[in-house]
Amino acid sequence: MSYWDYYRIGARHQPFMLRRNYHYEMWSAMTYPLAAALAEGAFSAIVAAKYFHASEMVIAVLTAAPMFGNIVALLWAELSRNRQKVRFVNGLQLGVVVGIASVALTAMIPDRTVGAWVFAFLIILVRIFAAGIVTVRSTLWRYNYPQHLRGQIVARINMVATAVLAMTTFWGSRWLDANPDAYVWLYLIAAILGLIGVWQFSHVRVRREKSMLKEARLIAVRPENLAQTEETNILNYFPPVHRSLFQTLQRAFSVLKEDRRFRQYQRWQMLAGFSFMMLQPPLVFLVSRELTDPKRDYTLATVVLQIIPLVITILALPVWAPLFDRVMISRFRVIQGAFWLTAQTTILLGAYFMSLPVIIVGQVLIGLSIAAGNLVWNLGHNEFASPEKSADYMAVHVMLTGLRGFIAPFLGIWVFEFLRPYGMGYGVFAMSVCMNLVAWLGFWSMYTEDLKHPPERRSEQPA
Repeated sequence: MSYWDYYRIGARHQPFMLRRNYHYEMWSAMTYPLAAALAEGAFSAIVAAKYFHASEMVIAVLTAAPMFGNIVALLWAELSRNRQKVRFVNGLQLGVVVGIASVALTAMIPDRTVGAWVFAFLIILVRIFAAGIVTVRSTLWRYNYPQHLRGQIVARINMVATAVLAMTTFWGSRWLDANPDAYVWLYLIAAILGLIGVWQFSHVRVRREKSMLKEARLIAVRPENLAQTEETNILNYFPPVHRSLFQTLQRAFSVLKEDRRFRQYQRWQMLAGFSFMMLQPPLVFLVSRELTDPKRDYTLATVVLQIIPLVITILALPVWAPLFDRVMISRFRVIQGAFWLTAQTTILLGAYFMSLPVIIVGQVLIGLSIAAGNLVWNLGHNEFASPEKSADYMAVHVMLTGLRGFIAPFLGIWVFEFLRPYGMGYGVFAMSVCMNLVAWLGFWSMYTEDLKHPPERRSEQPA
């Protein structure tokens, strides 16, 4: 598939039997994210910082909000058993829409401090509903689209949703720049438009759903499902069939114990991911409150913190994909890690010199890194896992991402608050760079070891 083939999103480019479901999913991807976009971490943190003058801790909570979804994703998978999947997803979508509409009511709270915490609570609630949507949609994709087409179809759907998300936050921020009091109408109108996407998705039909309900089981997520989101966002994951949440977690720990190479890989991934999550709340605070007007400049802050990484991710994904198919995961991590390390170093320089243009360059590099990270997240575990153990290995990703997501943002903002009175707030960015450097050296050691003892590549997938 050529680079430009990824951007041919019309239903006529798909096989005839797939066009109906693809058509409605694509239209839903063009409308439903109009509501969901306003709960995205960077944008919601910017709104909290500028409209509510939120504290650093509230910003950290909003940055960590997707982690609540990651953990609850396992629960949603169990709750969706023996239920019609489209109806289940529609119910969760309505939960997101109602949550977004409720956010508008926070403008009526006279105390801005209280309003900021209520705003954060509602965003967390929306992200919890969103976790179930992504979780259950993976089953729909499994049943509706054949394996050899599923990856490119899901990639197209997610790229469109990401583009809509970027445009929504951009124009929303422009509106808030023109009139900060439009905050109320922004969330209400987005919620109403999001209902169109809910209605579009209600037309999707699940192939073989009767037999699926009869079997009363969910199938683990296919690794081809490319989520156009960063590692901190909701994961496409299902627990293994007929296994409780406790058994799923127990099996995941045993995977780390039994597979030395995968344990080593996760150690360095944990450190790299922790370093990235740690710098996010301080970066949002720095850009929203110190490098832009603390009460205005919504557009500038949104472009820097969210739009640039999203757009670069969309453009860079087709560039990274062929490389990922050709090289070992350790080599891919070394190459991607070099971009990641360069990006964080650039952001450190921007924080040290208080230079927004330098931070913008760093965000471009972050977008390049996230595009590669999406591939690694969804597909990387297959080099370690046999097909029948793929779900167990994916469970490790869920647990460790949730773990670092509950710690890293709060540690990052605490270090930032501690050092800022001494004029050394940039120190948290220096810590992030050092941690990522150690992770990169760890991936390099894995790569050199793999050169000496090439691992068996487990690329085959079950039908």
